[in-house]
Amino acid sequence: MAPLLVHSLLFPVMIIGLLKVLSSWKERKARSIHYPPGPPGRLFGGNLKDIPVKKPWLAYADWAKQYGDVMHLQMSGDHAIILSSAKAANDLLDKRSRIYSSRGKELEDVMKLTGWDFNIGFQNYGEAWRKNRRLYQQHFRPDAVANRLRPSIEKCIAVFLNNLIDSPESLSGGLALTTMYGIKVADGNNPLLVLAKKTVHTLDDVFAPRFVSIVSRFPLVNSVPEWVPFFGPARRVIDETRKYLHDLREIPVQDVQRDMNLNAENGGLVAEVMREKLGNEESTEELEAIKDMAAMVFAASADTILSSTGSFFLAMARNSEVQQKAQDEIDAVVGRDRLPTLEDRKSLPYIEAIYRETMRTNPAVPLGLPHYTTEDDFYNGHYIPKGTTVSANIWAMTHDERVYTRPHEFKPERFFNDSGDLNDDDTILAFGFGRRVCVGRHMAETTLWLTFASVLASFVISKNKDSTQDKDLSEFYSDGPFFS
Repeated sequence: MAPLLVHSLLFPVMIIGLLKVLSSWKERKARSIHYPPGPPGRLFGGNLKDIPVKKPWLAYADWAKQYGDVMHLQMSGDHAIILSSAKAANDLLDKRSRIYSSRGKELEDVMKLTGWDFNIGFQNYGEAWRKNRRLYQQHFRPDAVANRLRPSIEKCIAVFLNNLIDSPESLSGGLALTTMYGIKVADGNNPLLVLAKKTVHTLDDVFAPRFVSIVSRFPLVNSVPEWVPFFGPARRVIDETRKYLHDLREIPVQDVQRDMNLNAENGGLVAEVMREKLGNEESTEELEAIKDMAAMVFAASADTILSSTGSFFLAMARNSEVQQKAQDEIDAVVGRDRLPTLEDRKSLPYIEAIYRETMRTNPAVPLGLPHYTTEDDFYNGHYIPKGTTVSANIWAMTHDERVYTRPHEFKPERFFNDSGDLNDDDTILAFGFGRRVCVGRHMAETTLWLTFASVLASFVISKNKDSTQDKDLSEFYSDGPFFS
């Protein structure tokens, strides 16, 4: 019995010893791999519980002051990198875009489950993405926006100016409805605009870390009844999101098809593309691609254009001297008998500076969408492993004190050089980086610049006369993980 007893006692000792050796080896290996610096993580979950649900970009910007522009986080065993300078973002996401352009399997799974995978912005880098990108670029490149979409943009801005006091929402979603589907919008109460707003806000739930964690680890959650604890809320998010997205893609296109069947006039891009691509022959693949493109523009414009326009109004109300200087420039260059046009843009440098400063101070997408490394990489001596999620903290970049003096002040003059000319700082970082730069940026930029110029030519913006305090910007924006 004695030898047997000895062996029975030695076995667990050997196991414990082996585990210690393995743990020691892992520690030595981890120390030999130099990840970018970052805050220490917890034993379970890493840094996941340290990240605030509301406005995480502010926490990241604060951490970056201690850990640097390329910061490493541990997220429940996964690696994450936060980029807090434009140089680092350009070095990795642009110059090394070949390996930094994917979205990752986790995001891909979440998007497929919720129905958002039709959106090119959420698709993984690959042949399908390239095919969709070519279609989008064909219709949203600068000359296409200037020639084909501009008349619709100008009409929408005219409607917006007429409805400004009662229905400011008519610009953002109404623009997409008119340009994409040929649907004219009289005010912000259009049911399709309400649908678009609800659809976009599902992303706050879809991108929530708790939801992503549940869906990525339990992909069959969509088969679980809603009353089941823990899984039920995720199932409700999935069902609600898929219903909204189905309606967003199908209902406006049904209106277009009805117009075409009745030979009714429809100047929307969807009708034009359907006539060009489909003719009299049915093509399911082409039709689905057109639906995807239009729905993406509709959803994006319903949120980001409205957000940027709101930032502009707030900035003008708070900075009356800036507004007066802009209106003086418009009066001198354009006069008072017409609205500014794109042809006036080069002659209105102060309006251009206001546009840049608006997009800098409150980027509509302060954290951007995550990139994903498809190969191991090294940057400044630090190891970035394959499968790392890489996010650009755009808010930190646009408020970088090394680049912008007193970055929290609204100061269009920062975009002029010593000789009084506009400087070359004309990149809008909120549109993204590298191969994943926003495909609709030319349409968004044209719309926003014309809107800002037209409003300044038509109105004086001031604070609420009944208000004794400045309103906090936070009440105008959502607190989702990526969008403001």
